[in-house]
Parts: sequence; structure tokens; C-alpha cells
Amino acid sequence: MPKFIEMKVLLLNIDSKLPNLALRKLEMWHRQQGDNVTSDLIHFYSADKVYGSCILTRNKERNSSNRKQSFVSDFLKLRSDIVMGGTGYDLSVKLPPEVEAIKPKINYGFTTRGCIRNCPFCFVPKAEGNIRIVGDVYDLWDHQSRTITLLDNNILAVPEHFEKICSQLIKEGLSVDFNQGLDIRLLTPKVCELLATIKIKSEIRFAFDYPELEDIVRDKIALLRQYRIRQHPFLYVLVGFNTTFEQDKHRLEVLKELDCRAYVQRHENTPKEKRYIRLAQWANQFWTFAKYDFETFCVVYEAEKYRRATVRCLNS
Repeated sequence: MPKFIEMKVLLLNIDSKLPNLALRKLEMWHRQQGDNVTSDLIHFYSADKVYGSCILTRNKERNSSNRKQSFVSDFLKLRSDIVMGGTGYDLSVKLPPEVEAIKPKINYGFTTRGCIRNCPFCFVPKAEGNIRIVGDVYDLWDHQSRTITLLDNNILAVPEHFEKICSQLIKEGLSVDFNQGLDIRLLTPKVCELLATIKIKSEIRFAFDYPELEDIVRDKIALLRQYRIRQHPFLYVLVGFNTTFEQDKHRLEVLKELDCRAYVQRHENTPKEKRYIRLAQWANQFWTFAKYDFETFCVVYEAEKYRRATVRCLNS
């Protein structure tokens, strides 16, 4: 009878701040085979197999002297046999079917994959295709945690499934974080009724990515308020992709008018102009967004910067 040879497997999480689901699946599969799995870089050269996952495109190639951030290129220079994947590296790299089928019960993951939208700035349609159901709460929950995090990209696009998920959350008394946000265009009285019933951790996140969504955003914010869902709805605002600065600023002004919270997401194509930085500094802090209009904020910001510089000069 042949002797079983245990492999040493190293998992590299390049940049994910949350538990990396693909790496967790690989960990579980290799442990089932009897392999020794680690994430300790001390085993970088001695490991028989090395897997890596990169989520953000900017971390694919080293383009700065930032020593705190790992880059895919750094690791590949040291070992060319690393199996690297992830949305920030190569969308064509997929987990083997037997690994993909594993459902780690770590209170974190997907109940649907894909999306009905085809946003040009989003990788989901290319990576995952059209929306489909892949599981439910019981495929993720460890029966101990009181909170689960859903990574579904557009769960509201499957209304019956969303209702099922909400019923499971209510039955088990679980709090949920819709980590990737909800599609504000798909809010209905029924969806709002469910959102008002379940326990929600942190914010319910929406997005206001296109100027032409203004009327819809206004209507849906009114619908949320009708069901008393969050006093200050939270919306991401993509800027610099295919819109002008004036269009970006106007969307933020609409959200300020509606007493919402906003968060500016600067696309990598955003012009490298200080006014985009100021726009984010204004909007991304709720108190400055609520207190000032953009022009006043810029004046206050420059005055405060001058005051601090003067104090430093006097104290030097």
C-alpha cells in the first residue's frame, strides 16, 4: 500500500480585508486531503503548493514604494509557480469544480452569484455572468454566530429568493450585513417591508452611479422613509468614470438635499485634480457633508489648513 505524502500548502491573501472565500475553500479542500495548510510566510519557499488571491487591480503590479502593501508582482518574482487568481489579477482563473462546490459555514459568503446589470465599470458580469441562486443562510451560518455577511452582488434581482433569505434570518434571529449593497432601483413596498422587519448590521448601502438615476433615487429614498428605514440612507457615488465634475457634484448635492449620507468612490480614471480630493473630503465625513455646501467647505478647509500651518510655524 503506497505511503500517503502530506503536502504543505501556503495561502496568500494579497489585499482582502475580509475573509477570502476562495482561499477558505482551498484550505478546507486541502485539509480534507490530509494536507498541512498555512498562511505563515515563513513557509514561502518550503511550501509544496502556493495559492494567492488578489482582489484589487491596483495591487497586481508594484507601482509605489509602499512597503506595507503586498503586490502580486513581488511574490511572482520570488516564485513563478504560484497559482494566483482573484478579480484584481485574472478573472479567467477559476477554482476547480470540486473546490468551488465547497460551502464553508463561516457566516460569510454568497447565496446568489452574478447580476442582471451590465455596468461598464464593474467586473461582476464578466466574472460571474447573469444572476443565479447558489445557496441560502444555512449554507453559510455556523449556528453559533448571531450575524452573517452576504456578498451577493444584486440579491434584490431575485425577489422570491430575497424573501426566503429574510424569512430564514427572522426565524433564526440573525443580523445581516448586505456587504455589497442593495440595488436602489429594485426597492418595492414589499422589499421595504422586509427590510424594516429583519435585523440589519451597520448601514444598508445603495449606489447613485449615474446622473440619470436622480428621479429614481428621489422616489426610492421617499419610499425608505415611508417605512422608517434608516434616518440617513447611505449611498455610494462613483465619480470620474464617465461623468463630469459638475455631474458628480450635483449628485452629491441631491443626496445632501435628501438628508442622506454619501461616500465618494473615485474611479481609477478620475482626473488627478485637487477638486476631486476635496469632493471626497467633503462628502465622506457625515458632519462636514451635513453642515456645509461644497463651496463653503473648500473655504473652511483652506482656512483651517492655513491656521495649522501658522501654528506649526510659530511653534517651530
